[in-house]
Amino acid sequence: MQYCKLYNIISGYIELEEQNKELVRTVFKYEFAEKGKTLISSGEYTDKAFFIISGYLKYFKMLDSGKELIIHLYSPDNFAISLNSFFLGTKAEESLQAITDCEYLWITKSDLEKLYSTSYEWHNFGRKLLESALIEKEERVIDQLTLTGQDKYMKLLKNHPDILQNVPVKYIASFIGIEPESLSRIRKMN
Repeated sequence: MQYCKLYNIISGYIELEEQNKELVRTVFKYEFAEKGKTLISSGEYTDKAFFIISGYLKYFKMLDSGKELIIHLYSPDNFAISLNSFFLGTKAEESLQAITDCEYLWITKSDLEKLYSTSYEWHNFGRKLLESALIEKEERVIDQLTLTGQDKYMKLLKNHPDILQNVPVKYIASFIGIEPESLSRIRKMN
């Protein structure tokens, strides 16, 4: 049951026969995190990538001012990762923390590489997943540079209404690059 959502995501990229499902079960480990648990800590190395089954996480950088800058909000059926730390072996500059209680699966970099080496199909899955992540990151950068706060809120409302229902306003405001008070005004207008 805990692997069903991951199977659905993977099958959107490759054919997922029983032997591939068994392989997934051997390399992805299940965990539960209570609200507030940190999965990736700034200043530490991480070799884990996470697939969120349920719950919400924030990926953020702590600024010198003590303020959290929300880089990404992760919802169910998404992968969360510190790209630099995972792929380059550097210390993470950001943190990943549960906003709500969460269920997730995780895989280490070495297990991911083993998975890729089992077949061209898995290698292709990794490439397509990374392409999707890069496209999403590019869209986010373009949105941050070109859209107004209200436009970013409306796009989030359209594409991820669940985030607006499950994530505190202060995190949503930081994610779209506005102050919480401005977000409150935008929400009242809509």
